[in-house]
Amino acid sequence: MAKPTPEAEYYLLEFTDLNEAASFVAALSRFFSGTQGNKYLRPAAAAEVWSYIVGEHESVERVEIYMNGPAIKAEKDVFTTYTGIKIRRGNQMPVDCVLLIGAGGGEAWGAEEAEWHMLSER
Repeated sequence: MAKPTPEAEYYLLEFTDLNEAASFVAALSRFFSGTQGNKYLRPAAAAEVWSYIVGEHESVERVEIYMNGPAIKAEKDVFTTYTGIKIRRGNQMPVDCVLLIGAGGGEAWGAEEAEWHMLSER
């Protein structure tokens, strides 16, 4: 099971709606799987996108999306920047975070696929 790098900085985006969080992750996955976004998945400094869900599928209270430096740079280069981003070290993230996007590339997901990965891999 993959784990965040303990001393690395991760940028936290919080969502209160699972569908909104899944749509955001899906958009990132489509960008990273394209020719412009592929550069962010180079093994030496690959983008990482992690998720952590508070609550059960029927009653999700909050979805936390953690992105490392290359992932947040891609997010800022392509999307509207979110406000209220918090910074956490890898060793401050919940132990059972799920790595959604990382080195080695990824697939282009729709929102339903992203939601499935966020829920089923935890």
